[in-house]
Amino acid sequence: MQKERSKLLIKHQRGSKIAEQFRMIRTNIEFISKKRSLKTIMVTSTKPQEGKSTIIANLADVMGRQDLKVLIIDADLRLPSQHYILGADNSVGLTDVLEERVSLEAVIQNTRLVNVDIIPAGQSPHNPSELLSKPALAKVFETVKKQYDYILVDAPPVIVADTTIVAQEIDGIIMIAEENKTPKQKFHKALTILKSTHTPILGIILNKTKQDRSNKYYYYNK
Repeated sequence: MQKERSKLLIKHQRGSKIAEQFRMIRTNIEFISKKRSLKTIMVTSTKPQEGKSTIIANLADVMGRQDLKVLIIDADLRLPSQHYILGADNSVGLTDVLEERVSLEAVIQNTRLVNVDIIPAGQSPHNPSELLSKPALAKVFETVKKQYDYILVDAPPVIVADTTIVAQEIDGIIMIAEENKTPKQKFHKALTILKSTHTPILGIILNKTKQDRSNKYYYYNK
């Protein structure tokens, strides 16, 4: 299991083109942060299986290596995966905090990544949209903003209402698309939905791009 999880994270050997792409994304985010307040970043996609969760973990990794304190919040309560990628305990998590069963401090876990912590999703509830609409979510962000340089939020694909609910509480959005597999019409519809939240869209990461066959990611800054 541990070996399989490790394959999901980039390698940082000298000359790694994928690692360099993530460092470029980190630099772009830091540049935007100098112009406006940017601490909470939601990452979403048009549909499932476009790689958003792995991208979040890798982005957190390169941020942490830059001595930035990073928190990943798995807000994909319907199909969480950050606990699997990072080897965290998912018995309690964001769901339990929103339902006020446990304290926020009780669900924050260290990860094997440098300077990176995680709030896993917890057990999937039957009412994710209602839970995310609670004032408790805003309180979570208010608290963790004081403790971390960046908070990366793993949100569900835009096809569910949960994502627009979370978007109203964060500072910026990054969209993930998979080259030749994300339908253009659905992608543009997803962007329109996100724009209706009035949360800035920071950029688009094109996953598994063929612009350079040795690269897996390509970043379009908005």
